[in-house]
Amino acid sequence: MKKPNLSALRVAAVGAAFVGLLAAAWPVQAQQPAPAQPRQAPAQPRATTPAAPAPALSTELPAKGTAVVFFDVEAVMRVSTAMQNVNSQAERARNSLQADATRQETDLRRQEEELANQRATLSQDAFNQRRRDFENRVQTVQVQLQTRRRNLEQNYGDAAQKIQQSLTESVIEVMNEQEYQIVLPNSFIFVARSALDISGEVARRLNRKLPTAAMAN
Repeated sequence: MKKPNLSALRVAAVGAAFVGLLAAAWPVQAQQPAPAQPRQAPAQPRATTPAAPAPALSTELPAKGTAVVFFDVEAVMRVSTAMQNVNSQAERARNSLQADATRQETDLRRQEEELANQRATLSQDAFNQRRRDFENRVQTVQVQLQTRRRNLEQNYGDAAQKIQQSLTESVIEVMNEQEYQIVLPNSFIFVARSALDISGEVARRLNRKLPTAAMAN
């Protein structure tokens, strides 16, 4: 029997499910303060709650040649050691960004108070110049924090893309070896028997294929 390959449509379905999962896990973009409002806190990533230990997945497979099987993308990602590595690195990077944002905000507030105290002793022109300098510093800090956040998101996305590629390869391996006709992510399933779930074997192969992953600095 000829071993089937995933069609472009099915590969895209896996990718869509994976991207949707990552989008749900990534912090919502916070609004940035206006340049002339230094008292408003710079954007800070949303704190995340540590996830509970992932339950073990059964590696028992449906019968060889089964027409349609499925796998749980979210469950596979929970037990993916590579994804756990990337999430830990992202969490540390987010915490560092938040700490720097808080420090910068505190420093800008101090500078603003100093400027306000100098108003009575400075000429109008001198005060206006210092005010413009201060606003430029506020804008510079905002741009730096925004750039760091974008870089963090990009690096996270790049690492996740590598995991997605290995996930797809793992699914194809199981499909071809077991001669399954169609493999669907669970998000495309309305109802199905748990005996058709191949998540455990997909996760096992993913961890063997890609045991760890790292975000770019």
